[in-house]
Amino acid sequence: MKSRILVMAFTFLLISSLVLAVSFSYHDTDLRNALYDISKTFNSPVILSDDVGGWIDMSFEANNIDDALKTVLLSTNYTFTKWDNVYLVGSVNSPDTNRVKLFKSEVVFLKDTYPSTVYTLLGSLSKYVVYSPDSMVMVIDANDQIRQKIMDMISKIDVPNSNRFFSYEIHEITEDEYQRFRQFEKYNKSGILNLTNLNFNIFRQIIKINDESDTFGTVALPTVGEMTINTTDPILTINLKSFKNTVNISVTTARNTVASVMSPKKNHTVVSLKEGNKRFLVLTSFAKTPEESEIFPAKEKKLATLLTIVGKSNPTAGQYSGTITYGSTDMSIIAETNFETNATPAIAFGLKANLIDNMYGTVELKLENGQPLVYAKIVDTTFVELFKLRASVSEEIGFENFKPLQVSLGVGSELWNIEIFGGLKGEWNTLQPYMEASLNYEWLYGLLQWEQTSGYTFGFGVTTVW
Repeated sequence: MKSRILVMAFTFLLISSLVLAVSFSYHDTDLRNALYDISKTFNSPVILSDDVGGWIDMSFEANNIDDALKTVLLSTNYTFTKWDNVYLVGSVNSPDTNRVKLFKSEVVFLKDTYPSTVYTLLGSLSKYVVYSPDSMVMVIDANDQIRQKIMDMISKIDVPNSNRFFSYEIHEITEDEYQRFRQFEKYNKSGILNLTNLNFNIFRQIIKINDESDTFGTVALPTVGEMTINTTDPILTINLKSFKNTVNISVTTARNTVASVMSPKKNHTVVSLKEGNKRFLVLTSFAKTPEESEIFPAKEKKLATLLTIVGKSNPTAGQYSGTITYGSTDMSIIAETNFETNATPAIAFGLKANLIDNMYGTVELKLENGQPLVYAKIVDTTFVELFKLRASVSEEIGFENFKPLQVSLGVGSELWNIEIFGGLKGEWNTLQPYMEASLNYEWLYGLLQWEQTSGYTFGFGVTTVW
Protein backbone atom coordinates (compact mmCIF):
# COMPACT_ATOMS: atom_id res chain seq x y z
CA MET A 1 0.00 0.00 0.00
CA LYS A 2 2.77 2.40 0.96
CA SER A 3 4.63 1.68 -2.26
CA ARG A 4 1.52 2.46 -4.31
CA ILE A 5 1.16 5.85 -2.57
CA LEU A 6 4.80 6.72 -3.33
CA VAL A 7 4.37 5.75 -6.96
CA MET A 8 1.22 7.90 -7.28
CA ALA A 9 2.93 10.88 -5.64
CA PHE A 10 5.94 10.56 -7.93
CA THR A 11 3.67 10.28 -10.95
CA PHE A 12 1.71 13.40 -9.85
CA LEU A 13 4.88 15.46 -9.44
CA LEU A 14 6.15 14.30 -12.82
CA ILE A 15 2.89 15.20 -14.56
CA SER A 16 2.78 18.58 -12.75
CA SER A 17 6.29 19.41 -13.82
CA LEU A 18 5.50 18.52 -17.41
CA VAL A 19 2.32 20.63 -17.37
CA LEU A 20 3.97 23.70 -15.76
CA ALA A 21 7.12 23.64 -17.87
CA VAL A 22 7.42 26.28 -20.63
CA SER A 23 9.11 25.53 -23.93
CA PHE A 24 11.60 27.98 -25.50
CA SER A 25 13.21 27.72 -28.91
CA TYR A 26 15.81 30.20 -30.19
CA HIS A 27 17.63 29.94 -33.53
CA ASP A 28 20.30 32.56 -34.26
CA THR A 29 18.56 34.85 -31.77
CA ASP A 30 20.07 37.95 -30.18
CA LEU A 31 20.81 37.14 -26.55
CA ARG A 32 19.27 40.38 -25.26
CA ASN A 33 16.02 39.69 -27.15
CA ALA A 34 15.91 36.17 -25.76
CA LEU A 35 16.36 37.41 -22.18
CA TYR A 36 13.61 40.01 -22.62
CA ASP A 37 11.36 37.26 -24.04
CA ILE A 38 11.97 35.14 -20.93
CA SER A 39 11.22 38.20 -18.77
CA LYS A 40 7.84 38.72 -20.44
CA THR A 41 6.97 35.02 -20.37
CA PHE A 42 7.38 34.74 -16.60
CA ASN A 43 6.22 38.34 -15.97
CA SER A 44 9.39 39.14 -14.06
CA PRO A 45 11.45 42.29 -14.81
CA VAL A 46 14.99 41.80 -16.10
CA ILE A 47 17.64 44.52 -16.36
CA LEU A 48 20.63 43.91 -18.63
CA SER A 49 24.08 45.41 -18.31
CA ASP A 50 25.31 47.29 -21.39
CA ASP A 51 27.91 44.64 -22.26
CA VAL A 52 25.38 41.77 -22.50
CA GLY A 53 25.33 40.58 -26.10
CA GLY A 54 25.79 37.71 -28.49
CA TRP A 55 23.67 35.10 -30.25
CA ILE A 56 22.16 31.82 -29.07
CA ASP A 57 20.83 28.71 -30.79
CA MET A 58 19.01 26.35 -28.42
CA SER A 59 15.67 24.79 -27.41
CA PHE A 60 14.77 23.94 -23.80
CA GLU A 61 12.01 23.84 -21.20
CA ALA A 62 11.93 25.64 -17.86
CA ASN A 63 9.54 25.72 -14.91
CA ASN A 64 10.55 29.22 -13.73
CA ILE A 65 12.66 32.20 -14.70
CA ASP A 66 15.63 31.12 -12.61
CA ASP A 67 15.90 27.84 -14.53
CA ALA A 68 15.48 29.64 -17.86
CA LEU A 69 18.20 32.20 -17.08
CA LYS A 70 20.59 29.48 -15.89
CA THR A 71 20.08 27.51 -19.09
CA VAL A 72 20.52 30.47 -21.43
CA LEU A 73 23.54 31.95 -19.61
CA LEU A 74 25.28 28.61 -18.98
CA SER A 75 27.44 28.82 -22.09
CA THR A 76 28.13 32.59 -21.79
CA ASN A 77 30.32 34.77 -19.58
CA TYR A 78 27.31 36.34 -17.93
CA THR A 79 25.50 35.62 -14.70
CA PHE A 80 22.45 36.96 -12.90
CA THR A 81 21.32 37.95 -9.44
CA LYS A 82 17.97 38.88 -7.94
CA TRP A 83 16.75 41.80 -5.82
CA ASP A 84 13.20 41.23 -4.64
CA ASN A 85 11.40 40.58 -7.96
CA VAL A 86 14.05 42.13 -10.22
CA TYR A 87 16.71 40.12 -12.09
CA LEU A 88 20.01 41.77 -13.06
CA VAL A 89 22.05 40.15 -15.84
CA GLY A 90 25.65 40.96 -16.58
CA SER A 91 29.28 40.24 -15.89
CA VAL A 92 31.11 40.91 -12.65
CA ASN A 93 33.76 42.56 -14.82
CA SER A 94 31.35 44.53 -16.99
CA PRO A 95 33.21 47.37 -18.75
CA ASP A 96 30.28 49.81 -18.48
CA THR A 97 31.25 51.13 -15.04
CA ASN A 98 28.68 53.90 -15.36
CA ARG A 99 25.89 51.31 -15.54
CA VAL A 100 24.87 48.36 -13.44
CA LYS A 101 27.61 46.47 -11.60
CA LEU A 102 26.16 43.32 -10.24
CA PHE A 103 25.97 43.04 -6.47
CA LYS A 104 26.95 46.76 -5.97
CA SER A 105 23.87 48.71 -7.03
CA GLU A 106 20.84 50.22 -5.32
CA VAL A 107 17.32 49.41 -6.47
CA VAL A 108 14.58 52.07 -6.43
CA PHE A 109 10.91 51.13 -6.67
CA LEU A 110 8.87 53.98 -8.20
CA LYS A 111 5.28 54.68 -7.19
CA ASP A 112 3.75 57.34 -9.44
CA THR A 113 6.10 58.10 -12.34
CA TYR A 114 7.28 55.78 -15.12
CA PRO A 115 11.02 54.98 -15.14
CA SER A 116 11.42 56.33 -18.69
CA THR A 117 10.15 59.75 -17.52
CA VAL A 118 12.45 59.76 -14.48
CA TYR A 119 15.38 58.66 -16.64
CA THR A 120 14.87 61.59 -19.02
CA LEU A 121 14.42 64.18 -16.25
CA LEU A 122 17.63 63.06 -14.51
CA GLY A 123 19.53 64.64 -17.40
CA SER A 124 23.29 64.05 -17.19
CA LEU A 125 22.81 61.85 -14.10
CA SER A 126 20.88 59.29 -16.15
CA LYS A 127 24.18 57.62 -17.12
CA TYR A 128 24.33 56.19 -13.60
CA VAL A 129 20.87 54.60 -13.92
CA VAL A 130 19.23 51.73 -15.80
CA TYR A 131 15.63 50.62 -15.69
CA SER A 132 13.34 47.86 -16.85
CA PRO A 133 10.86 48.92 -19.54
CA ASP A 134 8.26 46.52 -18.09
CA SER A 135 8.36 47.52 -14.41
CA MET A 136 8.51 50.47 -12.01
CA VAL A 137 12.09 49.66 -10.97
CA MET A 138 15.32 51.60 -11.45
CA VAL A 139 18.85 50.59 -10.49
CA ILE A 140 21.49 53.18 -9.51
CA ASP A 141 25.20 52.48 -9.80
CA ALA A 142 27.29 55.39 -8.53
CA ASN A 143 29.38 56.52 -5.58
CA ASP A 144 27.64 57.56 -2.38
CA GLN A 145 27.57 61.28 -3.19
CA ILE A 146 26.11 60.88 -6.69
CA ARG A 147 23.75 58.13 -5.52
CA GLN A 148 22.30 60.42 -2.84
CA LYS A 149 21.89 63.25 -5.35
CA ILE A 150 20.01 60.93 -7.70
CA MET A 151 17.83 59.65 -4.86
CA ASP A 152 16.95 63.24 -3.89
CA MET A 153 15.98 64.06 -7.48
CA ILE A 154 13.89 60.90 -7.80
CA SER A 155 12.00 61.79 -4.61
CA LYS A 156 11.02 65.11 -6.22
CA ILE A 157 10.08 63.53 -9.56
CA ASP A 158 8.19 60.47 -8.33
CA VAL A 159 5.06 62.29 -7.17
CA PRO A 160 1.34 62.00 -8.06
CA ASN A 161 1.02 63.65 -11.47
CA SER A 162 -1.33 66.37 -12.69
CA ASN A 163 -1.19 69.25 -15.17
CA ARG A 164 0.05 72.81 -14.98
CA PHE A 165 -0.19 75.37 -17.77
CA PHE A 166 2.68 77.07 -19.57
CA SER A 167 2.28 80.25 -21.60
CA TYR A 168 4.82 81.80 -23.93
CA GLU A 169 5.16 84.89 -26.11
CA ILE A 170 7.88 85.33 -28.72
CA HIS A 171 8.51 88.86 -29.97
CA GLU A 172 10.92 89.75 -32.74
CA ILE A 173 12.37 93.06 -31.58
CA THR A 174 14.40 95.93 -32.98
CA GLU A 175 18.00 96.74 -32.12
CA ASP A 176 16.79 99.60 -29.90
CA GLU A 177 14.38 97.32 -28.01
CA TYR A 178 17.10 94.68 -27.68
CA GLN A 179 19.53 97.17 -26.14
CA ARG A 180 16.85 98.37 -23.70
CA PHE A 181 16.35 94.82 -22.51
CA ARG A 182 20.11 94.36 -22.12
CA GLN A 183 20.15 97.36 -19.78
CA PHE A 184 17.77 95.52 -17.47
CA GLU A 185 19.45 92.19 -18.01
CA LYS A 186 22.94 93.18 -16.89
CA TYR A 187 21.72 93.75 -13.35
CA ASN A 188 20.71 90.09 -13.26
CA LYS A 189 24.14 88.91 -14.48
CA SER A 190 22.77 85.56 -15.70
CA GLY A 191 21.40 86.41 -19.13
CA ILE A 192 17.82 85.93 -17.92
CA LEU A 193 15.28 87.82 -15.83
CA ASN A 194 12.98 86.01 -13.42
CA LEU A 195 10.05 88.27 -12.59
CA THR A 196 6.87 88.34 -10.55
CA ASN A 197 3.40 89.08 -11.86
CA LEU A 198 3.57 92.59 -10.46
CA ASN A 199 6.47 94.00 -12.46
CA PHE A 200 6.27 91.78 -15.54
CA ASN A 201 4.23 94.40 -17.39
CA ILE A 202 7.25 96.66 -17.57
CA PHE A 203 8.17 94.86 -20.80
CA ARG A 204 5.16 96.40 -22.46
CA GLN A 205 7.24 99.56 -22.38
CA ILE A 206 10.15 97.89 -24.17
CA ILE A 207 8.47 95.92 -26.95
CA LYS A 208 5.44 96.32 -29.14
CA ILE A 209 2.95 93.73 -27.89
CA ASN A 210 0.49 91.93 -30.20
CA ASP A 211 2.33 92.63 -33.43
CA GLU A 212 1.35 90.40 -36.35
CA SER A 213 4.73 88.64 -36.36
CA ASP A 214 4.53 87.74 -32.65
CA THR A 215 3.84 84.17 -31.49
CA PHE A 216 1.58 83.32 -28.55
CA GLY A 217 0.59 80.02 -26.97
CA THR A 218 -0.51 78.14 -23.86
CA VAL A 219 0.05 74.39 -23.40
CA ALA A 220 -0.87 71.84 -20.72
CA LEU A 221 2.34 70.55 -19.15
CA PRO A 222 2.51 67.52 -16.80
CA THR A 223 3.66 68.38 -13.30
CA VAL A 224 6.37 65.79 -13.85
CA GLY A 225 7.31 65.36 -17.49
CA GLU A 226 8.83 67.10 -20.48
CA MET A 227 7.69 68.81 -23.66
CA THR A 228 9.11 70.46 -26.78
CA ILE A 229 7.36 73.46 -28.34
CA ASN A 230 8.15 74.04 -31.99
CA THR A 231 7.29 77.65 -32.66
CA THR A 232 6.03 79.17 -35.90
CA ASP A 233 9.50 80.62 -36.44
CA PRO A 234 11.69 77.59 -37.27
CA ILE A 235 14.69 79.34 -35.75
CA LEU A 236 13.33 78.96 -32.20
CA THR A 237 12.48 75.90 -30.09
CA ILE A 238 11.38 75.85 -26.45
CA ASN A 239 12.22 72.73 -24.40
CA LEU A 240 10.52 72.19 -21.04
CA LYS A 241 11.31 69.82 -18.17
CA SER A 242 8.74 69.97 -15.41
CA PHE A 243 9.46 68.79 -11.87
CA LYS A 244 7.31 68.92 -8.75
CA ASN A 245 8.30 72.47 -7.76
CA THR A 246 10.18 73.82 -10.79
CA VAL A 247 10.06 74.11 -14.57
CA ASN A 248 13.37 74.09 -16.46
CA ILE A 249 13.25 76.02 -19.74
CA SER A 250 15.72 75.94 -22.63
CA VAL A 251 15.17 78.38 -25.49
CA THR A 252 17.25 77.20 -28.44
CA THR A 253 18.24 78.66 -31.80
CA ALA A 254 20.65 77.23 -34.36
CA ARG A 255 23.67 78.51 -32.45
CA ASN A 256 22.43 79.62 -29.03
CA THR A 257 20.75 78.03 -26.02
CA VAL A 258 19.58 79.98 -22.97
CA ALA A 259 18.39 77.95 -19.97
CA SER A 260 16.29 79.13 -17.03
CA VAL A 261 14.51 77.70 -13.99
CA MET A 262 11.08 78.92 -12.84
CA SER A 263 9.35 78.23 -9.54
CA PRO A 264 5.91 79.12 -8.12
CA LYS A 265 7.48 82.22 -6.54
CA LYS A 266 9.26 83.24 -9.77
CA ASN A 267 6.89 81.97 -12.40
CA HIS A 268 7.65 84.56 -15.10
CA THR A 269 10.86 84.61 -17.14
CA VAL A 270 12.22 86.86 -19.89
CA VAL A 271 14.96 85.64 -22.24
CA SER A 272 16.69 87.50 -25.07
CA LEU A 273 18.35 85.77 -28.04
CA LYS A 274 20.13 86.79 -31.23
CA GLU A 275 20.24 84.68 -34.38
CA GLY A 276 21.87 86.35 -37.37
CA ASN A 277 20.02 89.58 -38.07
CA LYS A 278 17.06 88.56 -35.90
CA ARG A 279 16.58 89.41 -32.23
CA PHE A 280 13.96 87.83 -30.02
CA LEU A 281 12.46 88.46 -26.60
CA VAL A 282 10.81 85.30 -25.21
CA LEU A 283 8.37 85.80 -22.33
CA THR A 284 7.23 82.71 -20.39
CA SER A 285 4.98 81.89 -17.46
CA PHE A 286 3.43 78.86 -15.73
CA ALA A 287 0.60 78.37 -13.23
CA LYS A 288 -2.12 75.94 -12.14
CA THR A 289 -4.78 77.36 -14.48
CA PRO A 290 -4.62 78.80 -18.03
CA GLU A 291 -5.92 82.15 -16.78
CA GLU A 292 -3.22 82.47 -14.11
CA SER A 293 -0.48 81.57 -16.59
CA GLU A 294 -1.36 84.40 -18.99
CA ILE A 295 1.66 86.63 -19.37
CA PHE A 296 -0.37 89.81 -19.68
CA PRO A 297 -3.81 89.91 -18.04
CA ALA A 298 -6.66 89.67 -20.51
CA LYS A 299 -8.15 92.95 -19.35
CA GLU A 300 -5.18 94.82 -20.80
CA LYS A 301 -6.10 93.57 -24.26
CA LYS A 302 -9.68 94.83 -24.01
CA LEU A 303 -11.36 98.22 -24.10
CA ALA A 304 -11.44 99.91 -20.72
CA THR A 305 -13.20 102.86 -19.09
CA LEU A 306 -11.13 104.88 -16.64
CA LEU A 307 -12.78 107.34 -14.25
CA THR A 308 -10.42 109.67 -12.39
CA ILE A 309 -11.36 112.32 -9.80
CA VAL A 310 -8.65 114.78 -8.77
CA GLY A 311 -8.68 117.50 -6.09
CA LYS A 312 -6.20 120.32 -5.43
CA SER A 313 -5.42 121.84 -2.03
CA ASN A 314 -4.27 125.12 -3.53
CA PRO A 315 -5.93 127.47 -4.21
CA THR A 316 -7.60 127.25 -0.81
CA ALA A 317 -10.98 127.76 -2.43
CA GLY A 318 -10.68 124.26 -3.81
CA GLN A 319 -10.52 122.85 -7.31
CA TYR A 320 -11.76 119.45 -8.46
CA SER A 321 -11.80 117.74 -11.84
CA GLY A 322 -13.11 114.51 -13.27
CA THR A 323 -11.92 112.56 -16.32
CA ILE A 324 -13.45 109.65 -18.20
CA THR A 325 -11.25 107.80 -20.70
CA TYR A 326 -12.62 105.06 -22.96
CA GLY A 327 -10.59 102.97 -25.36
CA SER A 328 -7.29 101.11 -25.62
CA THR A 329 -3.63 102.06 -25.43
CA ASP A 330 -3.70 102.90 -29.15
CA MET A 331 -6.67 105.29 -29.17
CA SER A 332 -8.96 106.67 -26.44
CA ILE A 333 -11.84 109.13 -26.18
CA ILE A 334 -11.49 111.66 -23.36
CA ALA A 335 -14.17 113.68 -21.56
CA GLU A 336 -13.16 116.13 -18.80
CA THR A 337 -14.84 118.59 -16.51
CA ASN A 338 -13.27 121.04 -14.05
CA PHE A 339 -15.01 122.65 -11.06
CA GLU A 340 -13.74 125.64 -9.09
CA THR A 341 -15.46 127.53 -6.31
CA ASN A 342 -17.31 130.58 -7.70
CA ALA A 343 -16.28 129.74 -11.26
CA THR A 344 -18.02 128.37 -14.34
CA PRO A 345 -17.21 124.67 -14.88
CA ALA A 346 -14.82 123.88 -17.74
CA ILE A 347 -15.75 121.07 -20.13
CA ALA A 348 -13.50 119.30 -22.65
CA PHE A 349 -13.75 116.48 -25.20
CA GLY A 350 -10.91 114.97 -27.19
CA LEU A 351 -8.75 112.08 -28.30
CA LYS A 352 -5.59 110.45 -26.92
CA ALA A 353 -3.49 108.35 -29.32
CA ASN A 354 -0.22 106.43 -29.42
CA LEU A 355 1.99 108.31 -31.89
CA ILE A 356 5.15 106.16 -31.93
CA ASP A 357 6.67 103.74 -29.41
CA ASN A 358 6.03 105.34 -26.01
CA MET A 359 5.01 108.76 -27.29
CA TYR A 360 1.35 109.78 -26.82
CA GLY A 361 -0.52 112.79 -28.12
CA THR A 362 -3.73 114.40 -26.84
CA VAL A 363 -6.01 116.91 -28.57
CA GLU A 364 -9.09 118.40 -26.84
CA LEU A 365 -11.73 121.04 -27.52
CA LYS A 366 -12.40 123.03 -24.34
CA LEU A 367 -15.02 125.42 -23.13
CA GLU A 368 -13.56 127.44 -20.25
CA ASN A 369 -15.27 130.49 -18.73
CA GLY A 370 -17.44 130.67 -21.83
CA GLN A 371 -14.41 130.78 -24.14
CA PRO A 372 -13.56 127.98 -26.60
CA LEU A 373 -9.98 126.64 -26.56
CA VAL A 374 -7.93 123.98 -28.31
CA TYR A 375 -5.66 122.01 -26.00
CA ALA A 376 -2.77 119.88 -27.33
CA LYS A 377 -0.21 117.81 -25.43
CA ILE A 378 2.61 115.40 -26.32
CA VAL A 379 4.18 113.07 -23.72
CA ASP A 380 7.21 110.88 -24.42
CA THR A 381 8.81 108.27 -22.15
CA THR A 382 12.16 106.54 -22.63
CA PHE A 383 14.36 104.24 -20.55
CA VAL A 384 17.88 104.68 -19.22
CA GLU A 385 19.08 101.72 -17.17
CA LEU A 386 16.30 101.06 -14.62
CA PHE A 387 14.95 104.62 -14.81
CA LYS A 388 12.31 106.33 -16.92
CA LEU A 389 12.76 109.74 -18.47
CA ARG A 390 9.53 111.57 -19.24
CA ALA A 391 9.03 114.87 -21.05
CA SER A 392 5.84 116.66 -22.07
CA VAL A 393 4.86 119.80 -23.93
CA SER A 394 1.34 121.27 -23.85
CA GLU A 395 -0.35 124.35 -25.27
CA GLU A 396 -3.79 125.98 -25.08
CA ILE A 397 -4.84 128.07 -28.06
CA GLY A 398 -7.75 130.50 -27.84
CA PHE A 399 -9.39 132.61 -30.54
CA GLU A 400 -7.85 135.75 -29.09
CA ASN A 401 -4.51 134.62 -27.66
CA PHE A 402 -2.05 131.82 -26.96
CA LYS A 403 -1.50 130.70 -23.40
CA PRO A 404 2.14 130.20 -22.33
CA LEU A 405 3.72 126.91 -23.37
CA GLN A 406 3.72 124.35 -20.55
CA VAL A 407 6.73 122.02 -20.20
CA SER A 408 7.45 119.07 -17.92
CA LEU A 409 10.76 117.21 -17.49
CA GLY A 410 11.05 114.33 -15.04
CA VAL A 411 12.94 111.20 -14.07
CA GLY A 412 11.48 108.31 -12.15
CA SER A 413 11.23 104.58 -11.65
CA GLU A 414 8.59 101.88 -11.31
CA LEU A 415 8.61 99.61 -8.24
CA TRP A 416 5.93 96.95 -8.02
CA ASN A 417 2.75 98.92 -8.76
CA ILE A 418 4.06 102.31 -7.70
CA GLU A 419 5.58 104.87 -10.06
CA ILE A 420 7.57 107.81 -8.63
CA PHE A 421 8.68 110.83 -10.65
CA GLY A 422 10.39 114.11 -9.90
CA GLY A 423 11.63 117.05 -11.97
CA LEU A 424 10.61 120.45 -13.30
CA LYS A 425 7.23 121.64 -14.53
CA GLY A 426 5.59 124.89 -15.54
CA GLU A 427 5.86 127.60 -18.19
CA TRP A 428 8.88 127.07 -20.41
CA ASN A 429 10.73 130.12 -18.98
CA THR A 430 9.73 129.68 -15.30
CA LEU A 431 10.05 125.97 -14.51
CA GLN A 432 9.36 124.91 -10.91
CA PRO A 433 10.15 121.61 -9.10
CA TYR A 434 7.51 118.92 -8.72
CA MET A 435 7.16 115.42 -7.21
CA GLU A 436 4.59 112.78 -8.19
CA ALA A 437 3.67 109.28 -6.99
CA SER A 438 1.00 107.12 -8.60
CA LEU A 439 -0.41 103.68 -7.81
CA ASN A 440 -1.95 101.24 -10.31
CA TYR A 441 -3.27 98.08 -8.66
CA GLU A 442 -5.77 95.95 -10.54
CA TRP A 443 -8.79 98.28 -10.97
CA LEU A 444 -7.62 101.02 -8.55
CA TYR A 445 -5.65 104.15 -9.45
CA GLY A 446 -4.21 106.67 -6.97
CA LEU A 447 -2.25 109.94 -7.37
CA LEU A 448 -0.32 112.29 -5.08
CA GLN A 449 1.51 115.28 -6.60
CA TRP A 450 3.30 118.34 -5.26
CA GLU A 451 4.11 121.50 -7.25
CA GLN A 452 5.76 124.59 -5.86
CA THR A 453 3.19 126.96 -7.32
CA SER A 454 -0.07 125.02 -6.88
CA GLY A 455 0.63 122.88 -3.81
CA TYR A 456 -0.66 119.34 -3.44
CA THR A 457 -2.83 117.43 -5.87
CA PHE A 458 -4.51 114.23 -4.77
CA GLY A 459 -6.88 111.91 -6.57
CA PHE A 460 -8.14 108.44 -7.23
CA GLY A 461 -9.67 106.48 -10.10
CA VAL A 462 -11.21 103.19 -11.06
CA THR A 463 -10.99 101.10 -14.25
CA THR A 464 -13.65 98.82 -15.67
CA VAL A 465 -13.03 96.44 -18.56
CA TRP A 466 -15.54 95.56 -21.28
